[in-house]
Amino acid sequence: MSRINVFNQIHKGLRAMLYDTALTLQQTHFADIDQSDTAVKKVRTTAEMINAHTAHEDHFIFPAIQAYEPSLVDVFTMEHLKNQSLSEKLVDSLIAHNHAVKPDSKTETGKAIVRAFQEFMVYNLEHMTNEEGVLNEILWRYYSDEEIEAISKRIMRSRRDDEAMLTTSWMMRGLSNAEISNWLKTVETTASWQVFAQLYSIAEKELPNDRFRKVLEMFTGTMVA
Repeated sequence: MSRINVFNQIHKGLRAMLYDTALTLQQTHFADIDQSDTAVKKVRTTAEMINAHTAHEDHFIFPAIQAYEPSLVDVFTMEHLKNQSLSEKLVDSLIAHNHAVKPDSKTETGKAIVRAFQEFMVYNLEHMTNEEGVLNEILWRYYSDEEIEAISKRIMRSRRDDEAMLTTSWMMRGLSNAEISNWLKTVETTASWQVFAQLYSIAEKELPNDRFRKVLEMFTGTMVA
């Protein structure tokens, strides 16, 4: 039987953010102010969202594991501290770029941003894979799906409205059609009409027309013109 993966949706959303930001950086000419401003904003937002997710894990996921596997929590806490260090290094590169004036300096500090972001991205991709492979097994061993779902709901309630909206938008971009369809079905049956309508609206906005049509077909079980 398939168990609840508390990391799946948020990690797919964060991966989508990382990939999108990496591509933007790859295409950016940092001496061009408009291009660099767009890139810097994406980097900052991505780092903030990952840091917020890390804090949620510290406050909600790790305590559930601490009761049974404290040494494992120590290991992943150290990984979070390493991630914080990489995040601070990344922010420092953004500050240096902001202080640069001459085009050559903008270009050089832009290269530093790219290097710092690549290190940050690679570390986070590996860290998320480790969490999914290790921490899920611990949660499944000691907790029921209902208890894991309760943890997930506490995390969702703790998010600020702007964070929740941005997170949901990126999860829509990062999930498969089947996952989005199942998400809509679950919310339709477990949440208020207003919550479902908001999720439906985000899906319609974030998904390309062809993908949204396929999601609706899976959701309704009928062909959509």
